[in-house]
Amino acid sequence: MVHLKLGISHWLNKQRKMRNFIFFTTEGFTYDPNNKEITNMQILGSEEGEDILEAFKNFKISHSYLREFAFKDVNAIECIGDFIRNLEL
Repeated sequence: MVHLKLGISHWLNKQRKMRNFIFFTTEGFTYDPNNKEITNMQILGSEEGEDILEAFKNFKISHSYLREFAFKDVNAIECIGDFIRNLEL
């Protein structure tokens, strides 16, 4: 009976549709190659969850180092479809 319960639990977990969200802020700035200040959006990272609230909860755990910074206005956008990570120029 234990194996049956574990099998069902595993199957249910696989049925969960995880969604991916990118978290960003409009706070802050950066510099161009000529040291000219540019106000722009800062990508803070991405995370998965069944919905945006679960993804944000997971994001705060996996990116806990961001608590050392003063970002207060974090936005999220859902990634729909495929996307590529870690490209190099």
